[in-house]
Amino acid sequence: MMNPDTAGSVSAGPGTVAAAAEGARIVMHCPDITLKGRNQEDFQRALVRNVRHVLRRAGLAWRVGSARGRVHVDTSSGSAGDVERAMSVLQCVAGISSLGAAAWFRGSDLVTDTGGMNWAPLERAAVSIAELSYQPDASFAIRVNRVDKELPVHSRDIGVRLGDAVRERTAWKRVDLGNPDFTIHVDAYPDGLYLYPDKRRGIGGLPVGTGGRVLALLSGGIDSPVAAFMMAKRGCTVEAFHMSASHLRDFDAANSVVGRLARAISRYGVQTRLHVVPYTFFDLALRGEPTGYELVLFRRFLMRCSEYLATKIGAGALVTGDSLGQVASQTLENLAAASRPVTLPILRPLIGMNKQEIIEFARGIGTFDTSIEPYKDCCALIARNPRTRSDHDRLSHMEAGLFLDYDGMIRETFAETLRAEYDCGEITGHGMVAI
Repeated sequence: MMNPDTAGSVSAGPGTVAAAAEGARIVMHCPDITLKGRNQEDFQRALVRNVRHVLRRAGLAWRVGSARGRVHVDTSSGSAGDVERAMSVLQCVAGISSLGAAAWFRGSDLVTDTGGMNWAPLERAAVSIAELSYQPDASFAIRVNRVDKELPVHSRDIGVRLGDAVRERTAWKRVDLGNPDFTIHVDAYPDGLYLYPDKRRGIGGLPVGTGGRVLALLSGGIDSPVAAFMMAKRGCTVEAFHMSASHLRDFDAANSVVGRLARAISRYGVQTRLHVVPYTFFDLALRGEPTGYELVLFRRFLMRCSEYLATKIGAGALVTGDSLGQVASQTLENLAAASRPVTLPILRPLIGMNKQEIIEFARGIGTFDTSIEPYKDCCALIARNPRTRSDHDRLSHMEAGLFLDYDGMIRETFAETLRAEYDCGEITGHGMVAI
């Protein structure tokens, strides 16, 4: 699972903030949503729905609310372990760029009857967080984001007052406003003031469900899970398609390499379905001496099968892990030839990345170790001295001679399909279907 770094090297333990104020919330920042226009509320609702879903899957039925560019979860009834578990799963929710476990104060409770600022609760919260986060010789800073202009003090006043309280009442003495070891954030919004230690990074992007449905071709290798993740991060509902070299009755949707990769994708895509069919009908139709075009012919068959499935499930595009020039099948000529038989858009989010960049990305999202396990990949089985350049017209002529009933071959391929369902990193069901 992706484990984004925190913004600083020191952080308070979960639950410490909850004990420091009358209210406790996890506050999530969603800057990409604020760039939207009139449909911003649709994106906000989708994110709230996804946050609520992943929390319930984690056994946490907490109240979720939202405001412009952010979402919050009321954690007042939760334990420190519950808050930590919630933070961990929320880091994987597309649309959330950063989050923090915060003490929350109603704005009205911070203003006195005479119109002044009630500093006592804020100082207590800041001191409590600082005490539990102390490290000798480390530096700290107070960062203030004052969106609520109704507060009777300016951002600088808040920073100075809370910074002085921390220095006077705790062992923290060294302030560094440029590059602190530890930061206490203060966000003043119209719905209240949030005070929390260092932020954790989320994956950012847009909420899943706002970008349409796509079908990702999942090979069992390193690249394709990264491509699927990147589309989930852009708000797409991702379904996965795999052509198996083994009999479907032997395919283990829970423990196989591809099954575990689909499960990993569902940590970020919320809910994912994996469709698995055999490639044997194509393999049996090949005959004669090898020509070097077999791999590209298979890729064209794979694309046609993917489009066939996509039309059945309502997907608007196909997604591949292609990286230009990485292997023989991914030269510009072969990519073009493989794409020609289908009309659906083919999205290639890794097209300009090199292998090392993709590997680092795979490590970050937790799919690399699974992807390098031994596995019978169809492309690897077919690829014997593949040609690096091919032509659509030549391949079409070859297909006419090799595959007398191409549409029938596709229908036979899907006559028995394994479908597995995954939800927030867990398999929830699987079985054989006809598509």
